[in-house]
Amino acid sequence: MPIPAKMPSLQKYGSLILIVALLLLMLVWSSFVSVGPGDRGVLMTFGSVNQSVLMPGLHMKIPFAQTVKQMNVQIQKSQTQETAASRDLQNVSTEVAVNWAIKPADAAWVYQHLGGESQLTAKVITPVVSNAVKAVAAHYDAEELVEKRDEVRDTIQKQIVAGLNQYKVQVQRVNITNFQFSPDYAKAIEAKQVAQQRAQQATYDLARIKVQAQQEVAQAQGQSQAQKLLQSTLTPEIIRLRAVKKWNGVLPKVTGNGAIPFIGNLSDSSSASTPVKH
Repeated sequence: MPIPAKMPSLQKYGSLILIVALLLLMLVWSSFVSVGPGDRGVLMTFGSVNQSVLMPGLHMKIPFAQTVKQMNVQIQKSQTQETAASRDLQNVSTEVAVNWAIKPADAAWVYQHLGGESQLTAKVITPVVSNAVKAVAAHYDAEELVEKRDEVRDTIQKQIVAGLNQYKVQVQRVNITNFQFSPDYAKAIEAKQVAQQRAQQATYDLARIKVQAQQEVAQAQGQSQAQKLLQSTLTPEIIRLRAVKKWNGVLPKVTGNGAIPFIGNLSDSSSASTPVKH
């Protein structure tokens, strides 16, 4: 007896079962979200931002009702070319690099009020940096911007830190390249610096010459005092004794009557040389 065929019924519902299974799989899949390392998840329900922030890892959410926006909380770098006016109304330009990061606990607030990283850079980072450079440069002359570069950089950094902190952004570091001026003013600054260096060198040379002159005067005074002391100690006896020490023992030759000078008693200052006749 033949078995009734049920294949048409199975084929009829087989595609429906497959569709339902796929829908269930998609439903389960959309119930989970993974937040990557270095990110924080901003959970939204029907577009409304929840203030709770999702940490890195796997999280559940309501399918089709909730979505998650991942915000990068790692350190990022923004570079801008800034132009400002110094206190003496000289145009100055510089490049400012800011290393910044979104505060992880405030990622939801940042996204709700400012948007993602690109909107944050355009709306907050760039304007705050520009305003800080302009405000600080206006308190220094152009020459002071070069001479007090570290002080200027620290002041600009403090203003940037304060400005970005109110937007839940923390600043790690601020780098400022050398300030650049117009070619004519740059030449004027260079000429002034050269003149100052020459003046300092001239001052040093003058001080050195004065010291040398003082040393020579002191040396001359010392020699003069030594000469005076020597003269005060030279008695006639000492002078004759030195003459004897220097005599080589040869009597001087004389002409005339043949008399030879004779050296008398050196100890007697009143004795004189008498000629000896042959």
